[in-house]
Formats: sequence, C-alpha cells, structure tokens
Amino acid sequence: MRIPTFILERSQTLYENDVAINLTESGVHPAAISDILSEAELAELAALPLGYGYTDGTPSLRDAVAAWYPGAGSENVLIAHGSSEANLLTLMALAERGDHIIVVVPNFMQIDGLAHSLGIDVTQVALRPGDDWQPDIAALEAAIGPRTKLITLCDPNNPTGTTLTQSSRRALAELSDRTGVWLHVDEIYRGSEIDAVDAPTIYGMGKRVIVTGGLAKSFGCPGLRMGWMIGPQALVAECHRFQDYTSIGTGVVSQFIAERALREPVRGKLLSRGRHILAAGRQRVAKWLDGRDGWSWVVPQASGMAFLRYDMDVPSEAFVDGLRRAKGVFVCAGSWFGIEGHIRVGFGVDPHHLESGLAGIDDYLREERSFN
Repeated sequence: MRIPTFILERSQTLYENDVAINLTESGVHPAAISDILSEAELAELAALPLGYGYTDGTPSLRDAVAAWYPGAGSENVLIAHGSSEANLLTLMALAERGDHIIVVVPNFMQIDGLAHSLGIDVTQVALRPGDDWQPDIAALEAAIGPRTKLITLCDPNNPTGTTLTQSSRRALAELSDRTGVWLHVDEIYRGSEIDAVDAPTIYGMGKRVIVTGGLAKSFGCPGLRMGWMIGPQALVAECHRFQDYTSIGTGVVSQFIAERALREPVRGKLLSRGRHILAAGRQRVAKWLDGRDGWSWVVPQASGMAFLRYDMDVPSEAFVDGLRRAKGVFVCAGSWFGIEGHIRVGFGVDPHHLESGLAGIDDYLREERSFN
C-alpha cells in the first residue's frame, strides 16, 4: 500500500518541538490530571491494575460518551485511540477499493489521504468562503455517483473555526437520507464554541449520520489519546472488527480519566475553562488583524485556530517555511487543508506565547522585502 504523506501531521512532528514559538496547535492549552480527578480518584488511579481491561471501553465510559449525544446509547459508541483512529475505522468499515467518497474542504485531510491509499476515489467539494464557510448542497449532490459511499466534513471546521448553521445541518442530513450516502461529521472541536454554552451535534438528524469526536481539542486533553465514533450499532460492531487489527483498544488509564472528564460537573468545568482561553486568544488575533491591509478572516466561532487570508503572491507553504526558519515561529499552511492563500494560527495557547508568535510574524513581514 502506498500512502501519501500526511503533510500537516508530518510537519508538526518534524518541527513543533524544535521551534521557539509553536502556533500550529488548534485546541486549548492542555488541562492537568488534577483538573479532572479528586484526591480520592487520584488514589484510585494509583491503585489501578494495568491490565487490558475493556478493550472496547468500560461500560461506564461508553455511557458517559453517549450522554453527550441526545438519543445515543452505549451500544452506539465506539471507543478509539483518538478521533484519528475513529475516522480510520469508520472509513474502512464503510468504503473499499473502487468506491467513491466526497471530502468537503477545507478539511483536516486525514480521510482524504487514507482514502487515496486504500484505492478509494475522492472528490473534493469546497465550502463557500463568502457564506461563512457553509456547504454547497447543490455541489455535493452533483458530486454523488453510483459508487459514492460517504460524504465527510468537519464541524466545527478545521481550519476555519466556523460552525455549520442549523439549516446547513438539516440540509446535509436530508441529502444523506434522500441519496442513501453516509454522512460523516468530524466533531472533534464540539464544545469549543466560544460565544455559546450549548455544543450542537448533527447526530440524530438522519438515519445515516455518524459523528466522531474526542477529548483532544475542546477538553484540552490530547495526551489521553481518547476518541470515539457515534453511529448505528451494526456499524459500531463492524468498526470493532477492524479495530482488532489496529490498536485492539485503548488503555485503562486513559479510560479512567476520560470517563471522569466527560461526567458533570467536570465536563462543564473543562469546557468553560476552554471557552475562557479561546475567547481571549481570539480577541488578541482580532486586535492584530485590525486595520492590517491585505489580511482578513471569517471570525472563528469555535476552536483555537484562526484561518487568516492574505493577498501576497507567495504560496502558503513557502510563507510558513520562511517564517519558521527566520523567526522560529511555526504556523500551518492553508495548502495543508486544501485551500491556498491562507495560514492557520493557533490562539488557544498561553497568551504570552501567542503574543510572541504574532510579533514574530510582524517582524518577518517587515523584513521580507518580496512581501512589500
């Protein structure tokens, strides 16, 4: 199997720990175990036997995940090693060589790359940037063919930080029901809505609607590597059949902590903490953009990332590489998400880190004559 390089993840692996300022992260500054567990629970964790446990996730953990999705039960929950594994298992269970999927861009692009490696045909359909990055339902329907098995997109979107409107969610679910094509929505950023306490989900709006999610972004717990897929019981069982060949299951330590992170009042505390950090970071980027000629954005409604459009005649990857080499500031190229002329800047980080990174971008723009 020949697999294309996952340029976003490969670039982060190569450089994120060797730069002065890393602004490629898209979530919330990490929480600590002490933010989640009480003293009694910390003692319980210390005594936890490090066996295999429930490779499909403890029943109580699956219950805790399901409780965040109205209408879901534990039988609808697949526990996975991060949302990335959940995405992989979902694709493998629903499509095979010679099938066709539709990837809505901009996008995280994991499923796009995996599909190509598995011999699955891919059509990319773009969100409408002039309409706050909402889906083009007519273009999606036109892209559906006899071998189309899946439409996949992110909500909240990576890299724009925008969210689907409720009318867009209804239209996507209706399209799925009408055509019989599965609709997969990566909701890893659910819960990071900056201006709203409620975290909407598309789950339950259609018979073939499935979602993936996890604790890495809005909960600030990427180190747990805990994710899930929510879908019909038969699909969950099929994904488990594939999981026997991938990770087999998740670790007992991560399951123990994840269950408590997902139960109230801790869930509300973690998400509130995240919204506070994200609101401050978004405000700082907005201030940086104010009055800056040639730069613009659609204001992100969720997540810890700003997708900044520029009007310079330079490829985004060249800009990102030059900035990293010259100033030690690392941001993401728009091309890594299927859209040129943009960079993605993470603002869910420590505020001093963000301030230094934005100052580094300023210095680079002033010093690079070809940009002026």
